[in-house]
Amino acid sequence: MRWAFLSVIAIGIVIGVMAPVKRAPAPVAAAATAAEPVDVPVETVIQPDNRGHFFAFAEVDGEMTKFLVDTGADMVALTLDDARRARVKFDPDQFEVVARGAAGDVMGQRVMIDDIVLDGKRVRDVHAAVIEDLDVSLLGQSYLRKLRSVHLTGDEMRLR
Repeated sequence: MRWAFLSVIAIGIVIGVMAPVKRAPAPVAAAATAAEPVDVPVETVIQPDNRGHFFAFAEVDGEMTKFLVDTGADMVALTLDDARRARVKFDPDQFEVVARGAAGDVMGQRVMIDDIVLDGKRVRDVHAAVIEDLDVSLLGQSYLRKLRSVHLTGDEMRLR
């Protein structure tokens, strides 16, 4: 009985392997158009550096920028250099107090960033500020709150 059962299984496997498989023809590639790129968001897992800071790279209007992910910052803040590289319009002669920090008034100019993309997570029309004397750009809540979730667990931050 066992041999009969094994024989039936063996014959089924042989038929399955040898049977022709009808495959649908490969889809014809569409002609290249000027369509917008399709974002495919993936979960971003960030490990802290040796000082406990979470850094990530994101595109600001198409320009790759290094950010300190700062869940305590109300908005995205760009350094002067990062803002210039991303061609964000600002005028240092128009700087005013945009925030108050531990060291006092923070001088800068409020701006609107067309889009920020981190691992496919695109956010458009992001309120931000270009900040005088800022060492590293900050990825703050004006971007983060538009994501599905931001979780800090153990020694990692997860952005979805």
